[in-house]
Amino acid sequence: MNTEPSYVEVAEGRRLAYQEYGDPDGHPVFFFHGWLGSRLDFAPNDTVARDHSARVLAVDRPGCGESDFQPNRTLLDWPSDVAKAADELGFEQFAVCGHSFGGPYVAACAFQLGDRLTSAAIVAGISPLSFDGATAGMPGLVRSVLWLGGTAPALLRPYAALMGSMASKPGAIEKAMGSQLPEQEQGLLSTPRFDGFFDNLGEMTKHGSTGAYWDARAFLGDWGFACSDIQAPVGLFYGTEDRNVPIQMGEYYRDQIPNSAATFYEGEGHFIMYTRASEILTSLSAEG
Repeated sequence: MNTEPSYVEVAEGRRLAYQEYGDPDGHPVFFFHGWLGSRLDFAPNDTVARDHSARVLAVDRPGCGESDFQPNRTLLDWPSDVAKAADELGFEQFAVCGHSFGGPYVAACAFQLGDRLTSAAIVAGISPLSFDGATAGMPGLVRSVLWLGGTAPALLRPYAALMGSMASKPGAIEKAMGSQLPEQEQGLLSTPRFDGFFDNLGEMTKHGSTGAYWDARAFLGDWGFACSDIQAPVGLFYGTEDRNVPIQMGEYYRDQIPNSAATFYEGEGHFIMYTRASEILTSLSAEG
């Protein structure tokens, strides 16, 4: 697979790196990756996107992968970058989709760019941690890191560095990630569709872990808006057996975003971005 990015210039001369998938003449969809993740996360869905006439632009966030670093960024800095990228690429309107850690970035765009969005989807997306029981069911280490990161953000630095070093061992990452997935999703990882997927997980931190640190810090800091203030329609897609992003996070978004539509897949897990790609992309089509 070609992993060479394209670039678009945004504020202060910074460049965002992106990878295109699907139909080059299709409806534009900006895809926001997880953590650890990058513009390469969407690769297994390339054919599905083409079948749904979607032109997917998967974007590295600032300091991640090949995108230029942005110091002291916040969650609400992201919609401005997306809007500028859309302007440069000639899109008046577009859809946004975020998987896992990309979910809050979709929420930020839905809050700030609602008039430009044709649709929005949060897929197994992490939510604010401000409600009781938000992290229940997540692995103990992850729960501890999220709590520490919210109270003492500097403690995220060594964790981001550790995760970056682990990404250089794709076999170990595949085993660890697979252990968190339901059986049917574990089987997906050994199919040709996922060839090279785990080799690319080091992309986010290939130039160091500072960008990954700020990516987590932006999420764990003050969002600058309440989900109840989002007026744009938002589709929500969650697996009820997701251990990485448990179901109560989807329920939170459902209850807080006034114009949301939630789909919960019974017995499914964190990789619904791939197992349910057709349904998600249908919701993001120009007619969706």
